[in-house]
Amino acid sequence: MLIKGMTIHGDSYLGSLSSIKFLALNHFIHPFLQMEKITFHHFLLTKAEEEEEIKRYGRASQERHRRREMVEKRAEPPKLLQLFPWEINKVLNASDVSSLGMLELIPEQVHKHILRHWEADMVAKVLTGKQIPIVILDVDTDTKHSLFFKKWSQDDNFIFHSSWVNDFVKRRNLQEGMQIGMYWDLRISCFKFSILND
Repeated sequence: MLIKGMTIHGDSYLGSLSSIKFLALNHFIHPFLQMEKITFHHFLLTKAEEEEEIKRYGRASQERHRRREMVEKRAEPPKLLQLFPWEINKVLNASDVSSLGMLELIPEQVHKHILRHWEADMVAKVLTGKQIPIVILDVDTDTKHSLFFKKWSQDDNFIFHSSWVNDFVKRRNLQEGMQIGMYWDLRISCFKFSILND
């Protein structure tokens, strides 16, 4: 929390709730070292300091122990949020939008971006050729669609099938050459889908 250029931090003494730090940022950065000076203002006594004050003076005085501490830390640039989460990128081919009724993914994409997030029993089912029900959330239209995911019997690729044609190809008017993005959302245990170029 910033108050007139001052940042307030709690718990300046590890294991004790009796101390509060008032951290004032001076915003002084060395041009070459990229170091930032920070001043810590200590106002409250730690438990040990309070006991020592009482033993020595008969009472604890905050004024006697008010002190400042200057430290330097490396000025780090802010971390950027992940604004492009689409780990699985695919340019649709003719079979993806045909009457075959399936979206095909190569093994590398599936193992790297899907199976590593799933429980062992789900992975075992998929790798042994069993299909599992999954949900795809179309973030462009905010709609959920139920499909099946399985390992394709004719090669090592994996497919989404069942209602792929009706729910995606026809509904979204998908065409050969369009680029789509997908990823597995760990928070809600479903795939997310978006058309990346129209």
